[in-house]
Amino acid sequence: MRRFGDKRKRQYDLKMICSHCAAEMPEISAFCPRCGRSVASESEAFSAANSKEALLGTLAYLTIIPAVLLLAIPQFKSSQFVRFHSWQSVFFAIATAIFGLALRLLFIVFSLLPFVGFLIAWLSLGVGFLAVVVLWAVLVAKAVQGQSYELPWISHLAAQLAE
Repeated sequence: MRRFGDKRKRQYDLKMICSHCAAEMPEISAFCPRCGRSVASESEAFSAANSKEALLGTLAYLTIIPAVLLLAIPQFKSSQFVRFHSWQSVFFAIATAIFGLALRLLFIVFSLLPFVGFLIAWLSLGVGFLAVVVLWAVLVAKAVQGQSYELPWISHLAAQLAE
């Protein structure tokens, strides 16, 4: 038979690791006991303060033009949320263009293969296109909700430039 105190003790015994200094700490900690940094992830650091910022962050993903305009307007230089999403949109557009060129080269290579090469070429284009569209939809949905979805490599650069 367990007592109530045992359950509470087990709750504090759960450990998590600090992402900055790799120190063990209780799961309920808000700050690392060794380095003192916040345990909150960077995605929580870039959240919208109001619905206007969420709308502007979403607007940044429509095309590259609104993203560049939001970066150029001095009024939005104080909003890290808008700047983060604008930079991430610019880098996402560049990464998508590079990915499109790579898919075009794969299409040419696969088209040279006999029999099923042309089918594989079109299939790779379709899967690549769907991946980009789904990723773009996730970015837009997270911006509408006032949150940030961090893409690997891209979000790190966007976060540095937003600060």
